[in-house]
Amino acid sequence: MTRNIAVFAGPSWQQGCRPTHPGLHWFPPAATGDILRIVHGGFATICLIDGYFDHRPSPWHKELLVAMAAGIRLIGASSMGALRAAELDMYGMEGVGAIYRAYRDGLLTGDDEVALIHGPESMNWAAASVPLVEVRATLLKAVRLGLFDAGMARRLRAAAMDVHYVDRDWPLLKRLFEEEGLKAAIASQVTDLHVPLKQLDAELAVSAALADGHPPRRLHVPQTNFLRDLKTELSLD
Repeated sequence: MTRNIAVFAGPSWQQGCRPTHPGLHWFPPAATGDILRIVHGGFATICLIDGYFDHRPSPWHKELLVAMAAGIRLIGASSMGALRAAELDMYGMEGVGAIYRAYRDGLLTGDDEVALIHGPESMNWAAASVPLVEVRATLLKAVRLGLFDAGMARRLRAAAMDVHYVDRDWPLLKRLFEEEGLKAAIASQVTDLHVPLKQLDAELAVSAALADGHPPRRLHVPQTNFLRDLKTELSLD
């Protein structure tokens, strides 16, 4: 059966790697109001992967609740979706993937763990920095491969955490890793191991969206002044 699924994605899952299933409708990263706009657009499921948070306002929790109150199945993973799912799973939003679970369980707490800088849609959302959560996953993989021990991994992770998300890229991290005592050849191996954790989680989320699932329980969402003002701004009233 073909499902009508809206997927908000950008740098976590670039266009050339996405499936072309006829039920999938791809949207850019979500900003405030984007999900509210499509609540009555005929979508059975909304899959939130990427969302803005810095130079554009993020999707509100309240509009996600409105979507679920309308009977739409809501799935979150990878980036903004993982954050919102960890915050709203008690209301019926489905979280998928390792990043969601880490936020849910309190292993990750900072929004900057998934933050990165990227190009626009015309540049295929090309990432210009590396999210900290993928640095963590890459260092873990390096430890499992025996490139260095857990103590060194903690030192390298701390060095990466000290870099602002806008500046955190592999060339800079390679230099920092060498300053922490890692041999240049090993540092190069680490950068080559890059684990695309956000894309892996995004793939799981879309697979879940395409599989059988149940719509969330019906919610009562208070129509606050802020929500009414947003609907008016979006010409939804």
